[in-house]
Parts: sequence; structure tokens; C-alpha cells
Amino acid sequence: MSGVFTVRVNMGEVISRAVRDIDKYDAEKQKRIRKVIADGTKAVRNRAVQVAPKGPTGKLRKGIKSSLVGDGREGIVTSTAPHSPLVELGTGDRVTYARKGKILKFTWKGKVRYYKGPLNTGRMKPQKFLRKAADQEWPRIVKNMEDALK
Repeated sequence: MSGVFTVRVNMGEVISRAVRDIDKYDAEKQKRIRKVIADGTKAVRNRAVQVAPKGPTGKLRKGIKSSLVGDGREGIVTSTAPHSPLVELGTGDRVTYARKGKILKFTWKGKVRYYKGPLNTGRMKPQKFLRKAADQEWPRIVKNMEDALK
């Protein structure tokens, strides 16, 4: 699994209108709109780093990046860690098999164990760190955009 994992957020009417009609505003208001987008993107990124589960390597948190595209009209927060989708969305049942039909040997609770056949290792519950970050920051972004449009 490789690439970038992104969660899309519905912008809502206020922000959609501001971004769509940005060229209709004067230069000062355009600058304020772009600043709200930039600041909101950074805020979501920072919140995602805070709420992301901390693993032994820290790659999930280190892989959370933000950027602006479309002349500052859109902010994107992504996670580049290869296991990001598995953490955000969870997994189905995970099964481990022994190689070539042999017995599976592993250490569990300090003892060597042997197992023949498929071993169900459970499932991982979703830990929606990107969605949670966007949801927590969204009211502030909308309020800041409303203030910028006044």
C-alpha cells in the first residue's frame, strides 16, 4: 500500500461561495479569504497530528502534511504513512497463515506457541484522526471565513 490518503470535507455554503466567487472580491478581501484557508489548513493539520494515535515509530504523525493548491483556494491535509487508511478506516478480520502448510510458530506472552491452520488475529477498529481533526476545526474555519467576508 502506498500513496497518499485524503479525507474529503464538504465545504458548506459560506466557504464554497467565497472560493467560487473569489475573483469578484477586492484584493484585500481575496487576501483575507486565502489567509483563512491557509490558517484553517494548518489548524486541521496540527489537530490531526495531536489526535493521531502514537505508534512505536511515529510515522503516522510525521506523515501528516498540509498544502495549498489552486492559487490558495483549496487547502489539503494528507497522510503519507502507508498504514494511514488502515488506521483511519479500520480493518476487517485479519488472518495469518503458516507458510506452505507448515505449523505457525510465534511468541505470545513470553512463551513459544505453535498453531496449525489459519489464525484469526482480530480486526482493528477505525481511529478517525483526519476526520476528527477536520470536524473539530471546522466551526472555527467557518466563523473566520464569515468574518473575512464582512
